[in-house]
Amino acid sequence: MSLLSAARGVSQVMNRCEDAKSTGFLDLSDCELMYIADALYMKFPLKMIANFPNMDVFNLEGNQITELPTEISRWTKLRGINIARNKFTQFPEQLFECKKLAILDISGNLINEINHLPLRSSLSTLKQLHMKQNPICQRLDIIEQICAELEPQIKVLHK
Repeated sequence: MSLLSAARGVSQVMNRCEDAKSTGFLDLSDCELMYIADALYMKFPLKMIANFPNMDVFNLEGNQITELPTEISRWTKLRGINIARNKFTQFPEQLFECKKLAILDISGNLINEINHLPLRSSLSTLKQLHMKQNPICQRLDIIEQICAELEPQIKVLHK
């Protein structure tokens, strides 16, 4: 990534953060973020969680993110998160602490493992789960278990 491209990305993130202060919706899709854990721009800045305590919907689609910080559980009002088209290899279990989560898009990642047992009990408000285009979708036995576990509560399951 060139210096000019990186500067554009930083500017894009800053502008979108300003917009989110009034809307409660933060869209960081296609900002070319590399990680989401604990440092500015290369990893998820923890200040973002403190600065946006009422986050409702968070869009990180199309980045290079491999993990979420445990502090994401502080977003107690989070109802939707889009982390599609990133580099996750496992279901981000930090999301089990987001008790109001209704919409989750993890499609287009590298996820080959999901601990499906806590899905229903931990994410009891989940209504939509988008998970297509992940290696785990080739494992029909696991997909059937996930479907059976979530069937009573989930309205939309894209596998």
